[in-house]
This record gives sequence, C-alpha cells and structure tokens, in this order.
Amino acid sequence: MSGFDRVKQTLKDVFKHDEFRSEAQENATRAVVRARTCSGRKDVYISMPTGAGKSLCYQLPAVMAPGITMVVSPLIALMQDQLEHLRKLNICAESLNSKLSAKDRKRVLADLRSSKPKTKLLYITPELAATPGFQQLLETLKSRKLLAHLAVDEAHCVSQWGHDFRPDYLKLGSLREKLEDVPCIALTATATSAVQKDIINSLHLQEPVQKFKTSVFRPNLFYDVKYKEVLDDPYEDLKDFAVKALGEEGVEPVKGPHKGCGIVYCRTRDGCTEVAARLTKKGLLSKAYHAGLKDSTREEVQMDWMEGKVPVIVATISFGMGVDKATVRFVAHWNIPKSMAGYYQESGRAGRDGKQAFCRLYYSRHERDQVCFLIKQDISRPNKANGPKGVLGPNAKSAMASFETLVKYCEDPKSFTSSVFSEWN
Repeated sequence: MSGFDRVKQTLKDVFKHDEFRSEAQENATRAVVRARTCSGRKDVYISMPTGAGKSLCYQLPAVMAPGITMVVSPLIALMQDQLEHLRKLNICAESLNSKLSAKDRKRVLADLRSSKPKTKLLYITPELAATPGFQQLLETLKSRKLLAHLAVDEAHCVSQWGHDFRPDYLKLGSLREKLEDVPCIALTATATSAVQKDIINSLHLQEPVQKFKTSVFRPNLFYDVKYKEVLDDPYEDLKDFAVKALGEEGVEPVKGPHKGCGIVYCRTRDGCTEVAARLTKKGLLSKAYHAGLKDSTREEVQMDWMEGKVPVIVATISFGMGVDKATVRFVAHWNIPKSMAGYYQESGRAGRDGKQAFCRLYYSRHERDQVCFLIKQDISRPNKANGPKGVLGPNAKSAMASFETLVKYCEDPKSFTSSVFSEWN
C-alpha cells in the first residue's frame, strides 16, 4: 500500500475520519510522516488556531511509525485529555508525570524497557524531561532506536517573546540536540513572527524547517467588548449574553441537560466564586472552577460541565487548555487578560464545532490599571528573561507590548484589527 493510501487508511480506520479537517492539516501530517523516511527536511513547525486539529498532525504519524513518539506538554490536564481521546481509539498512549501512581509508573516504565514496547505515544512534562532518571531512560530508548518523533506541544512556551513563557521549556533545546536524528515537531496555536523565530532557534530545529501556518481568523466567532463602567448591572448583562449565546443552538439555557455550554474567565478565585453565585441567583446555573478547590470538587465541576449538567463554568485561565469540548457557544472574560495572545487563545475555545459562537470581554479602566500594575510588578523582578532590575529584557518588553495591544483593542477596535492580526497571519 502506498504512503498516500496508508495515511488516508489510518485516518479512517484508526481516527474514524473520512477526510482531513483542512488542506493545511493534511499537508502538515504528511510532512511529519515523510520526516522519518527522507534524508533532508526532518523538523516541522505547525501553527494552527484552536480547533484546527493540530494534535492529529503528530498522532497519526505516531500510529504509523515503528517506535515511540514522545510528546512534551505543559499541563497534566492537557495530557489527560489527549490520553483519554487516544485510548478511546484503542491507541496505546501513556504518560509519566508527578500525579501518576507508583503502580502506574512501574507499569509504564516496564513497558518502555520491554523488548517490544506497546506504547505509541508517551506524554511528559518539560520538568520531567530534564531529570537525570528520564535522561537515562531516553538514552536507552535512543540506543535501541525506539524513538520515532519528538513533539513539543504549546511550543510558544519556549519563547521569551511569547505570552506564556516557561523557563523549563528552554531546556528542551539540549534535549533536541541529544535526539538530532529524531524528527521534531513544534506545535502552537498562536505565534507572532518573533515567537516563531524564537521557537525554531530555542528548540534547535534543523533547517530547512518545514513550516505550516494558517490564519488565526475564524469566521464563526463573533467578538465584542462591553464597558463595565457604563452598564447598570454588568452581571445582568453577562447573564443575558450567556442566555442568548446558548439559545443560538435552540437550547433553553436555564434547564438541563444542555447541548451547548459556556466559559466565563475571571482573574481571581474570589471573582470566580462571586460571578458563579450571581449568575446562578439570576437563574443561570453556573459553577466556579479554580486551584483553591479540592481536586475532587474541581473534577466534579468539570465533569458536570462536560456532561451538560451545568451549562456555565466560571474559571481562572488555567481551565480550558486540557479540555476538548466542541460545543462551547460562548467565552466571556470578566476581567481583561494580561496579553492579546492569551486572550485569543482562551477565547478560541469557543465554537470548535465550526458553528457560530460568541466572545465577549468586559472592560474596565480600573481593572486595566490593576493588571498593568501587576505586569510591572512581574517584570520588575530580575531574571534571565526580564533582564536586571531597571533594564527591560525581551520577556518584559513583550509582556507590556502585548497588554498594550489588548488595551488598544478594547478602547479603539477599529484602528486595531488589521495591524495586529497581520502579525499572526
């Protein structure tokens, strides 16, 4: 069977799709498949918006290739979502992380050390990748020629110019050097040209890198901004917005179970609790989700929302990266986020099914000043990314510029749109 037929057959037989979601997704997937067999262009950079199906671009080649594809992911919640999805498709996927039980860790390691490992995809955190124990395991897998690919998800975390910089991601460059014969795939949903360049350099991707980048524009999402100071009752406005958005699918939003759902993002835990209580009191059942809750409570809230028992979840920004739910009809930001890229990524969790969805930001100049103060506090702390005290390094400059861009979007959207999105397209 030809390579072309194998890709299509795997897509249908294993992933249960008759066609790829887009031409870009198909081209990127085929490039990763070819990377193992060609002598030239091995490394691949993929930038596609939320909901475009980036994960398939490395998961399908992983299934086709002999050996193990190692996937670096920043959040355990994101790993768990991917693992559940893959296991439902009868794909052997495992993870090594801090929350894994001793019994499961022993089981996974035993498989990896076996003569013929069953694991096709192994998800790890960047922190684990740097530990001596994992480095030793990696050397063993490499010497046995069992590594098929290295995939770095949420690759913008490696960039000091990005909105979600994580120092542990910088260590992946040395990991990539040790695996120079293994094709590397870097994936992100949002990246300016500066972030793209930083990703390629920091991960030591081998030129010429094959690049696949699609527009961030999603025609099914409707964006608007509401000014809290001029609203008689901002909570009532939020409730009306949510009811209308949920009603777009013909679903009565106050009674369950619900086909559609929504997310409200708040900056603080107390804010989540307050907004959830206010919406529920106004007749729209909502629950808070944040790190201050017990693990069991968070899991219950997320499950109720995923199953449609609760239509609205009110959460801090950590929620959503590990959630694959297509029927999110709205995303509302109750407070202004810290960056334009962060706002785009969070709001992009709406409408992943391609149907109309709504994204609203509630803006307040008082909150603008609060967030600006917090950003200045963050960047005043001396570190490698920010530079010494009094000197703005790349991360500090990027943080301020990105926040100022978001403020401009809120205060003067007409002058904003074309100039900013051209950086991402």
